[in-house]
Amino acid sequence: MNILKIMDELDNVFPNELTNEFINSMARKELTEEQKAKDYSKYYYKDMALIPQADLDIVNNGPIAPKNALSIYNAKDILNDGYLDTETGYCVMPDGTGFAATKVYMPNVKPIMIDWWFNWHPLEDLRYMIWCPVGHTGISAKEAYMHFDSSATPLNVRNIGRTHYPQEGFNIEGSTDVEIKFWSPKVLGITPDMIKNSAVKTFQIATCTNRRPRLPINVFFHSVRQVEGGIEFRSRYWIKFMIKNNKIAKSNIPYPKKVVSAMARNNCIHSLIEYNNLASILPQLYEEHEGKI
Repeated sequence: MNILKIMDELDNVFPNELTNEFINSMARKELTEEQKAKDYSKYYYKDMALIPQADLDIVNNGPIAPKNALSIYNAKDILNDGYLDTETGYCVMPDGTGFAATKVYMPNVKPIMIDWWFNWHPLEDLRYMIWCPVGHTGISAKEAYMHFDSSATPLNVRNIGRTHYPQEGFNIEGSTDVEIKFWSPKVLGITPDMIKNSAVKTFQIATCTNRRPRLPINVFFHSVRQVEGGIEFRSRYWIKFMIKNNKIAKSNIPYPKKVVSAMARNNCIHSLIEYNNLASILPQLYEEHEGKI
């Protein structure tokens, strides 16, 4: 689908008053007979996990004040104890870039399950689809062999340097092809000692790019810390940023403010949808696969 048409329709992906009922009513791609035969296809047909009403209220109340957003240049603040000014919300920044944040509580989930998930899911379309049945339609991995346990790389860093190619799209005609490339935390000025001395148990840092035409979407940072009964999955998305020459860079593509705002809001909503849903399936899925890839 033409990227300009997609951008023009960004405002129409989710209603102004987002509800769990709307999310669950979204269309899902029909599975093939081969996919239906997989034991984990059962997760594709279940109702979407509910987003807490407090988070829906935040999104429905509109953008946050930019002063309460975390600058990408202060990304290391995610490692601090406690909470930041905004844990869930979105806005357009004064420089024309966008920001989105979410915090999702995942009961009975352990950090190792997150490490497993980010290596297990990109190896097959259905694995990606069960994560978010109303938005994910397919995926492939550039270096698939590096995700397997046979790679001998520790699970928690196995994804660094890897590239995934998701296909996704909510209530838009067709899906878009995306490139997600995972990076070392040093691109955000974060050293191993900073992580070691923080409560963050694992993380994922990546750039997200539209593949055809090639346009930067965001840089994101997922951080995981253990709390009573599970984990907190805290995400930050910086729209119109990319990593260039191993450094943070702003895109010079002149996205209209309306488009950046829609991208930020949609990033926030997409994150709430997919990570609440992941929380509802991951403990059982991990157990069924015995933590093996």
